[in-house]
Amino acid sequence: MIFPDTDYIEAVTCGQDFNMDIVKESVIGCFSDFAGENDKIITELNKIVEKHGEETYSRIIHVLAHLFVEPEKAKNCWDKIIVHREMLSRCLKRDVTFQTAICDYFCSIEISLKNPKVVEISVFEEKEKASRFDNLTGLFNRNQFEDSISQELTRSKRHHQELSLLFFDLDNFKSVNDTYGHLAGDLVLKNVSRILLAEIRAEDIAIRYGGEELLIILPQTGKINALLLGDRIREKIMETPCIYQDKQINITVSGGLASFPADGEDFNELVEHADRGLYKAKSDGKNNIAIYSKNHRRFVRFDFVSEIQVQTTSDWVPPDIILASTRNLSETGLLFESEIAFNIGDMIQMHIQFKKNNSYTQITGTVVRIEIYQANRYDIGVSFIKIDPAAQNELSSYVNRLISQK
Repeated sequence: MIFPDTDYIEAVTCGQDFNMDIVKESVIGCFSDFAGENDKIITELNKIVEKHGEETYSRIIHVLAHLFVEPEKAKNCWDKIIVHREMLSRCLKRDVTFQTAICDYFCSIEISLKNPKVVEISVFEEKEKASRFDNLTGLFNRNQFEDSISQELTRSKRHHQELSLLFFDLDNFKSVNDTYGHLAGDLVLKNVSRILLAEIRAEDIAIRYGGEELLIILPQTGKINALLLGDRIREKIMETPCIYQDKQINITVSGGLASFPADGEDFNELVEHADRGLYKAKSDGKNNIAIYSKNHRRFVRFDFVSEIQVQTTSDWVPPDIILASTRNLSETGLLFESEIAFNIGDMIQMHIQFKKNNSYTQITGTVVRIEIYQANRYDIGVSFIKIDPAAQNELSSYVNRLISQK
């Protein structure tokens, strides 16, 4: 079957094991380098097919006619086009180009084109690129985002796979423009975009959503791996200053993370929930990644075991430090085991060792849950009520380190 071009990307990339962009560039280069040398074109196309597989025939037809032919039928279709070209050449008594043959074939024999328009391939490619890419950063633009996220969600639903969306925003970007000028701001955006492109996989899709907002679509990626990537990008940006007119501009980013299917079934929900995560990251002091979750806690808890020190000023508890063991942790709370039965509403100070040294980070919280699970052993749930930006960053880094060990 032959489909209009709007179906091409989703249909051809589903389940393919080769990079279609590389094939496309090879095919375009073949027709550009050997224009008018039809025998040479056939030889070079055969080399490309030998290297990348018979799915290449589908890409050849797409380059020349902007139509999608199912890969398993494309070779047979291309063989017919070659025969049709030879027939036209005999009838016209001149060497007919592949472009002419394919146009006549799809207009007269297997009718898929009714009103074809002749466009120079290089001109068409430039126009297509301009419609899909952001000129400043080289990332995909917002229009392409809607097409890409819809296609990736369709594929994720069909194959029951996870998909994650990272939503980044440059921290204090307005002050960069105000202090150094908009050219400096443009340079910062370019540098950040280069870092994104260097860190993501070939199948990931980076988008400039608008202004200083950047998105990454991560196919076949759950929350854990998406969070690891997001935090790696955040650290790389923080460690890579931008040099503008001999001045060093330090920049950080905040990010929000949402995943399919846990956080939404369509791209509007995913964007909204990733944006809520971003808002949380900003409100927590910036320069961190926050994970959105639909559950009542709003943010995901991660299982881990670590010793903490707990203090309270309540009269019924000894004033000394109490040693306890954590059970799980989120960005907004903690669950730990204790031999002491705290009261609901008690305010406690927790000293958590995030790094493998003797330093502890202090976080204040309120006891919101207590459960007895065996004699003289209690599960104590705490909601954080006071955590400064430095402690928040320590918490995010600690969670990420625990995830990476799984």
